[in-house]
Amino acid sequence: MVIARRIRYGLTQGQLAQRMGTSVSAISRLEKGAHRPNVETLEKLGTAFGERLVLGFEDPKGLRELTSVDRMTRDRRCRR
Repeated sequence: MVIARRIRYGLTQGQLAQRMGTSVSAISRLEKGAHRPNVETLEKLGTAFGERLVLGFEDPKGLRELTSVDRMTRDRRCRR
């Protein structure tokens, strides 16, 4: 997914790393599947691609409930 999106947006690993504030080696590990990204990393990827991260669950019948990370972050701050 990361490689395909990076190529779609015409970015090099270096450009993506710069947009995310990380290293080229971190991008390489991510693309190779050697690193499991946490939600913060996924948010940075979305921002680097100009997209919004959306997480969700799907039940066995294929019904989905999606939540944007922005909403999750805002809800988390409200509960503190």
